[in-house]
Amino acid sequence: MSGVAEKAGMDKMQETMGRQSALLIDAHNHVGGPDISDKKSQSGSEIIKALDSTNVDRAVIFPFNNPDPSLGFKFANDYIADVVSDYPDQLIGFGRVDPTNVDRALKEVERLSTDLGLVGLKLHPRAQQFYPDDGGLHKVLTKASKLGLVVVFDSGSDFAPWSGMAEMAKQFSEVPMIMAHMRKAGYIEAAKSASNIYLGTTKVQPELIVEAVQQIGADRIISGSDSPYVSIQAEYDKIMSLNQLSVGEKDQILGLNMARILNIDK
Repeated sequence: MSGVAEKAGMDKMQETMGRQSALLIDAHNHVGGPDISDKKSQSGSEIIKALDSTNVDRAVIFPFNNPDPSLGFKFANDYIADVVSDYPDQLIGFGRVDPTNVDRALKEVERLSTDLGLVGLKLHPRAQQFYPDDGGLHKVLTKASKLGLVVVFDSGSDFAPWSGMAEMAKQFSEVPMIMAHMRKAGYIEAAKSASNIYLGTTKVQPELIVEAVQQIGADRIISGSDSPYVSIQAEYDKIMSLNQLSVGEKDQILGLNMARILNIDK
């Protein structure tokens, strides 16, 4: 065997051993539905089937954009909690609220944490039409901070410009914030200015992920598929294809960073 081939074989063996020892978590998955705009849905059994067909151990799940006009995301959050209770070793539940209805949102944040046992929030500025400097959002984040919740944001849209997201993150520096998409210019600068910002790989081109690792470090990058829109397997394969990154860096992105901020042991 040539030296090059032998090294390739050893690298592959090391990578396989890393996969067996590292906890792999897909941090961005929608469950429930149907979504009010595209009618997509995904059941608990469907996401478990998707997980079981990959090397990924666990998945963070949260509602689609399907709020009830009178109750907000109450029923959607209930569904997430029910699915997590069915598969507690594989699923991690996040809830969802609409910060534009402040009183209802604050009650629901309290309920989803205290009563339902969910450990994070998914917030979508464009879908619920709020901005980083909105007072309602800041009240929700204050509550999330007190409850120790992790927050996933849809980011990079006109409703969530990077400069505004960075300023908001700095005001709530104790809240881990995962910005799900590296859209438009400014995400590197935002992450550099606020150490509680983590950049999500959801629908992000591979070369941009490599650049983000080089600029801010692998410990600030978190993988998420956006299933059912993108498969868990495709997201895993995308990160694994990044030959510029080490096994350790891939492990961080694929799950160890998310496990750390959620205080999860394998």
